[in-house]
Amino acid sequence: DGDDSAQKDTEDDENAGNGKDLVLRVVDWSDSSLAQREKFNELFEEKHPGVKIEYTMLTIDQFRNTILTMVKSGDGPDLFPVPVGMTLKTVLDEEWYQPMDEYLTDEFISTINPDAFQEGITMQDGKIYTIPENAPVTSAVFYYNKDLLEAAGVTELPKTYSEFIEVNKKVTEAGNGQFYGLIEGGKQLNRLETMLRGFAGVAGGKVAAESKVLTVNGRAPYDTEEMIAVLDLFAQLVEDGSIHPDTMSINAPEAREMFAQGQAAFIMQGMWCISPWDQNYPDLNYGAMAVPAPDSGAKGAVQQPEWSPWMGIYKQSKHPELAAEYLMALFSEEYGYQSECVSNGNYVSIVPSVNEKYMTNEVMKEFYEVAMESSRVVPSATLRDPKAYDFYAEVKDVQPSLGSILQGVMAGSITDYASELKKLADASTEEWKRAAEAVGLDYNVFEFPNWDPTKD
Repeated sequence: DGDDSAQKDTEDDENAGNGKDLVLRVVDWSDSSLAQREKFNELFEEKHPGVKIEYTMLTIDQFRNTILTMVKSGDGPDLFPVPVGMTLKTVLDEEWYQPMDEYLTDEFISTINPDAFQEGITMQDGKIYTIPENAPVTSAVFYYNKDLLEAAGVTELPKTYSEFIEVNKKVTEAGNGQFYGLIEGGKQLNRLETMLRGFAGVAGGKVAAESKVLTVNGRAPYDTEEMIAVLDLFAQLVEDGSIHPDTMSINAPEAREMFAQGQAAFIMQGMWCISPWDQNYPDLNYGAMAVPAPDSGAKGAVQQPEWSPWMGIYKQSKHPELAAEYLMALFSEEYGYQSECVSNGNYVSIVPSVNEKYMTNEVMKEFYEVAMESSRVVPSATLRDPKAYDFYAEVKDVQPSLGSILQGVMAGSITDYASELKKLADASTEEWKRAAEAVGLDYNVFEFPNWDPTKD
């Protein structure tokens, strides 16, 4: 192996000397900023004569399978992100990445939000292995179509469950088969799960963010009054015919297109919609609003997502210095990638100075304000005990999941959802206890008795 790499280094040196480009391979799933990335890659090549960027953009699902194959064959790209659902510990145990501290400058690190550097998420044993793509902002926020609400004679945004039901009904009646109240990518369980957890959180349900675990009195908090009340709400929307009839047969990107075409008044999605909508549907007249609360008022908040790892340098990369230079350029103001992504509404940057200067898109500002006002940081087992990362690698998903149950309610195939939630809570509690024991973790690490869900 050592001989091979020495030979490869020699070949690279010779190639550079022969006028052949040194190729830096980058793979990720950043589809909402593809146009900006292509522009950035051209500029990087201009500023680095003799360097060629080979950039591949995949979907999240394609990425996971592709990267596993590439890394197993010892042919990983120079830069690639940690797959969604995998922890930093898991990929470091598999020796995917190398630390980048010696390649990143102090000046660069000082420009990044310090919260981005967290042990177990982007760092291990005090060394930096990955950098987040953006600052975490909840996607449990509703977009609403102002023109459709006006057409239905709606003058006030719904703030409670009964108002939300009433407005969806009014819009659907006004649409007369042309447009409806709510649309969502019903085939995508992650979107349905985000919606269910967000609503339950606002109602005061002590529920973790998606794919995270928290207990209440030692149990999975899935069969609570708050959760049942959310499913009551959706069952009513179904009964009223307020949900777009295509919802159960489409994914999130299709739902986003149909919302932008004026086929529904409400959709719950993330900030990533703003840039494509502004480019493809410049006449779309829309805004952002918070998740409605129970009629008795909000007793909690939407779960603010945790920071997550993104791009790292492949352990066997032959060009780690160049890879780090690419990464630093990606987050520098000089190259314009961050400023364009922020001004276009793609995301909130991990570089605070860029947000202050370039968050000029009105809907993005509104979305960001709504998201930050309506969400709270929830307790994290991994911050309390890093061994919880072993638990997350061990624990198995219990089916049908929260997303599947909401899917069943929206499709009309599940009517006794209280029983389904109880089964899920029982089975999840059992599985969580098993996984905790298997990795030697104290199960009580998931219990936070003094947690007030209205506060960070």
